[in-house]
Amino acid sequence: MNDISDILRELLDRYSNTPELDQEFERMRREEEGFEEEYAIWCEDNGYSVKDGYRDFINEIIESQDSYWDSYHEFGNNI
Repeated sequence: MNDISDILRELLDRYSNTPELDQEFERMRREEEGFEEEYAIWCEDNGYSVKDGYRDFINEIIESQDSYWDSYHEFGNNI
């Protein structure tokens, strides 16, 4: 069984927030046996819609990272 959260984090690391990430995820949904069903279960378990769940999760990660750096700079830690 795939851990969809880990897969999405890996895709974000590999492709950043680019159209290639979306394309690769959609390819996985189409071509990898059982992936679509696992994804649907993951969405249900995490309160996401099947249509937009992966994108919502990716956006949450990005917002979390942005929040971290905003806090870092707020306390005078400029890079």
